[in-house]
Amino acid sequence: MSAGRPGEPGAAEEVAVPYPTARTCPFDPPAEFAGLRARPGLPRTRALEDGRPWLVTRYEDAKAVLAGPDFSARLDTPGFPLFSPSDVQQRDDRVESLIRSDDPDHLTRRRRLTRHFTVKRVHAMRDRIQWVIDSTLDDLLAAEPPADLIGLVARPIPSRVICLLLGVPYADHAFFQQAAARALAGDADPADVRIALRELGDYLDALVREKTRASDDDVLSQLIRDFLEPGALDRAELVNIAMTLLVAGFETTGNMIGLGTALFLQHPEQRDLFLAGDETLQANAVEELLRHLSVAQHPRQLAVRREVTVAGCALQPGDGVLISLPSANRDPAAFDDPDTFDIRRPARGHLAFSHGTHQCLGQALARLELLLTFRALFTRVPTLRLVDDPERFDLKTHSRIHGFNTLHVGW
Repeated sequence: MSAGRPGEPGAAEEVAVPYPTARTCPFDPPAEFAGLRARPGLPRTRALEDGRPWLVTRYEDAKAVLAGPDFSARLDTPGFPLFSPSDVQQRDDRVESLIRSDDPDHLTRRRRLTRHFTVKRVHAMRDRIQWVIDSTLDDLLAAEPPADLIGLVARPIPSRVICLLLGVPYADHAFFQQAAARALAGDADPADVRIALRELGDYLDALVREKTRASDDDVLSQLIRDFLEPGALDRAELVNIAMTLLVAGFETTGNMIGLGTALFLQHPEQRDLFLAGDETLQANAVEELLRHLSVAQHPRQLAVRREVTVAGCALQPGDGVLISLPSANRDPAAFDDPDTFDIRRPARGHLAFSHGTHQCLGQALARLELLLTFRALFTRVPTLRLVDDPERFDLKTHSRIHGFNTLHVGW
């Protein structure tokens, strides 16, 4: 089925639907996605600069597009759907980032980083990650309840871990967290995004220069020795890699910790099941949290490179595509009773880390951080409870990543 291409003789002009963003529940994607999944074919939606990309909401369609060779992640590909101010800024400034590149260039660049984020490498850090979690929970328990879980636990744990891994001074966390928040704001002016990213880039450039004179063993120091000094990477690309790893390393996991804690506290039977379970069940609980919450507020964006058919619709070069990962993870064709939070369900096939060549590089690290954090949090603070009214949660409403600004808890 095809609605036709606007402007072609005899083509029916399909009305573009707004991309759903309003949530009626902090733990669920916007309700409109259920109706969009039930529609045949693919609807058109809206993007910046009068774009009318196709909208992918179903699980199998999302997998096919994300893994398909007929789609491009490059901002300069004709038809690429701009969705946020940072997209405009990166396109206008011609930023060459890992996530905005295509194979084979993308694969070459990704392989430089893969060995630092393997399951084996991440699990070798398990004791150090556990130490970070335990010391952070010490800070929580030393606070006067009610306390803000986001400021005391959810942000510090992944920030401290990624700083430890990359070799970034955690003492600077207030600066880089605020810069990241400005850059990820979905309603920011592109000029403000440019300033935030420039400030963060200048900071990391100075750090890279400092590390070239040292002999540390963190990831940035190893990338300097392995690729910058031999000339395989230039400084601008290394700074961009550092920025991507740093921001991705704390932003998504931090939001998952906040949302996951609140979800468990809203479902104490699932929390008790988690605590009573073995590591296999607890690891599966993390997968269910990732599936159920899916914190990517903004869609994945691709442009069509070659003619391809998806859900009966003929997509042409120059078309844009938006993929909603939260909607795909609630598709009843892929997951039974998908709106129910059940840590016993087989949830491993979810798309929270995307799919295909651009699947999240740091997923093993995120999984381990979440597993150890929830285990330690609910073991050490068994009387943890929500103080904030669920009807008035302090949510991020204009960020690319869904989560809480604050979440007050008592014990």
